[in-house]
Amino acid sequence: MANTGKAGDKRIGAEALLRFLLPSIAGLLIFLVPLPLDDGLTVLFSLYSDWVNLHLGFVLVEAMVGIAIIGALLAVFHTIVKPQWRDTRPMLYAVAAAEPAWLALRIIGAVIALMVYFEVGPEVLRLEDTGIILVEELAIAFSIVLIPACFLMPLLTEFGAMDFFGTLVAPAFRRLFRLPGRAAVDATASFISASTIGILVTGQQYKRGFYTGREAVTVATNFSVVSLPFALVIANVSGVGDYFIEWYLCSVVACIFCAAIVPRLPPVSRIADCYIDGSPSQSVDEEPGDPLLRRCLDNALSAAANAPSVGAMLRSATHMLLEQLFGLMGPLIALGTLTAVIAFHSPIAAWISMPIAWMLTLFDVTDAARIAPGFLFGFMDQYIPTIVASEISSDRMRFILAGLSLCQLIYMTETGLVVLRVGLPVTVLQLFQIFVIRTVLVTPVLAGTAWLLFPA
Repeated sequence: MANTGKAGDKRIGAEALLRFLLPSIAGLLIFLVPLPLDDGLTVLFSLYSDWVNLHLGFVLVEAMVGIAIIGALLAVFHTIVKPQWRDTRPMLYAVAAAEPAWLALRIIGAVIALMVYFEVGPEVLRLEDTGIILVEELAIAFSIVLIPACFLMPLLTEFGAMDFFGTLVAPAFRRLFRLPGRAAVDATASFISASTIGILVTGQQYKRGFYTGREAVTVATNFSVVSLPFALVIANVSGVGDYFIEWYLCSVVACIFCAAIVPRLPPVSRIADCYIDGSPSQSVDEEPGDPLLRRCLDNALSAAANAPSVGAMLRSATHMLLEQLFGLMGPLIALGTLTAVIAFHSPIAAWISMPIAWMLTLFDVTDAARIAPGFLFGFMDQYIPTIVASEISSDRMRFILAGLSLCQLIYMTETGLVVLRVGLPVTVLQLFQIFVIRTVLVTPVLAGTAWLLFPA
């Protein structure tokens, strides 16, 4: 653009500054700024979730069942008829297209949802700790998160907030976590707001060429911690609510410790460090001679100036919402229910977790056979360690199991499914390997703190 004089420069500068500040501040207020309430701290996003549950709760279960059924029917239709929607109707194609495994999970999830709603079929699939909790709680919580994640998260990602904050912390993030600085906003959103939001942002940034495959997997598998409000739920259900501050700080320290170690170990370290188009990594955060804050502001203003139009962002958000909602609802219900059945209503859990039970007995842990599944089955569902913790008497083990619910991160009924669905270059086997590594790393941190808090 040609120089039009000082007055023009000032006007353009003011417009660019507002284009950066207004959306970014709005995004910070919605997702990241803690608000003091009578019962503790929360974020505006959490208040929105409470409002939806309060005022729309009477239709949410029916909506979840309907979404699961529609997702399954669309996938079956697309698989049998094979309509040419990829180019003519890309949004419909994204909703309906499903690989055989995903198709099977959609169908199974829809069937379980119908069984729970109409109270028919095998009772074990529609108990309080199996199908009911998945359809009436977890599925609803996931859906409520998706709308602001898809439509409002661009306030943080598209108008310079990520660029400003990323430039500010780039050197530290690169040295400590082997990540570009812009991942700091992604990580913060995951920590404070909701894990699903962080993964969706990570997938979007990977597809747009801001993260390499290794960087995207690192962010998704190390910073997608459950939200602060949900952490309080975990603490209360597990019976460690009276020690929430100590427990949460310990869990955060354990997660940061993992985030510094896991990216340096296989399988994450062996994931290709190249962008989605195959080009090699160029994510070296430069440190030119300009003052740091000036570089932060320049990068933020440049990003804001090049932000997509409102129409383009709305189309992209709608595409992402429909793809995730109809593509994940059935698999979420299917995997969660079947995992809960195995964990709580079959001998399989005891057999699989027998080595962990044996190791717990070496530390004189009582009821080791009951506690052991909480260490392993968290891979399938984050509720498993919490439910196990709520049923035991040991303060130490409740503290540790509640911490695992927060720190293991890879839950196939939620974060794992989303990681696979957004197209990050990682397999289910690699996710399980990361889960095991995280469990091994965080358990000593949690156990040491538990022994200090509960010495007797």
